[in-house]
Amino acid sequence: MAACAASPEIPKPEMRSSLPSSFFILEAFDRDLQCPIAQTRFQVGDMEALRAILRSAADEDPELDNIYYPDDDQLAKLIAQFDARFDRSEFKSLDLEVELFRCDRSGEVPYLIHTRYELPLLLEGRKKLARMSHLYPPMTFDGEHRFDQRVNQGLLHREVLIEPFEAPAKGYLGSRTVFYTPKGEEWRIPAHKLIWRACSTGWNETFERLEGMLFGYEDWQNDWWIDDILRRRGAVGGLALCCPVTRTGLRWMEVAGFRALPPIEGPSLTVANYDPDANADVCALLLESIDNAAVVRFNVLGREAAEFIDFHSAGSWEIRAELIGKLNRYLRGSVVVVAHRNDPD
Repeated sequence: MAACAASPEIPKPEMRSSLPSSFFILEAFDRDLQCPIAQTRFQVGDMEALRAILRSAADEDPELDNIYYPDDDQLAKLIAQFDARFDRSEFKSLDLEVELFRCDRSGEVPYLIHTRYELPLLLEGRKKLARMSHLYPPMTFDGEHRFDQRVNQGLLHREVLIEPFEAPAKGYLGSRTVFYTPKGEEWRIPAHKLIWRACSTGWNETFERLEGMLFGYEDWQNDWWIDDILRRRGAVGGLALCCPVTRTGLRWMEVAGFRALPPIEGPSLTVANYDPDANADVCALLLESIDNAAVVRFNVLGREAAEFIDFHSAGSWEIRAELIGKLNRYLRGSVVVVAHRNDPD
């Protein structure tokens, strides 16, 4: 075997941390159309006042990051306390749900992301393919009957894909995906399945663009998404996770082209959620052990990660050493170094 050329020094990026947004959104969600129909944004200067309105629902949510469903009394108090411009009586829907949640970065995207707007966009012909994936049981996703009503009316086409796990994982037996297209666009479903077969060696920008085209996004929207989300943010779709690696592990990944996580000597690998805007504390924690030289990020689909991680508990999580090889088969894109120990070699 030929000797490997010396690899350049791995960059040591500065870790960033940002405070949670002080802006929240009140949203009217139409359960018939399965999409939001109105939103208003307001700023919260007194988090304790908001917590008092939400009462016990917020007891186990120190950062108020959950989605809340205020009743009429809570809604009135929110409007009065924070001058939120929201009048439920304006909406004609008889099956309306009001949601409250903290603003996230999705508001910076300069176009409408299809997520949660799939049904009306399919009916308008603006969305060409919808993929609704979940772990089973149950054998249905929330709001599925609303989509199927339109299938029965001859407006949409539907196909179901069932993928059982080799063995039950965290109470789930497998993953279930339901595809919907407008009539005449059925060809997009086998095309999408072909892309996923072709990406078995790793997801990349080309696959991301092809998938976006099949969903119905315009070229300029795909350009923006790939430039911002993939290149600047380092995400390649799926769930972003991070873990520590040793110097030996770093050298192993260099030889492997940063396409897989390295084998480990210990009994398990510590894995945590990765948030590029607020990950300094997690990286610092993972680098506490003198044996760890860096923290790396990797992406895997949630339904596949559920074979290794119990998402009912707040991370971090431990993945047994013998399962790392199997986890590597599910990675989307490259493994990326996001933090490096600054002490000398």
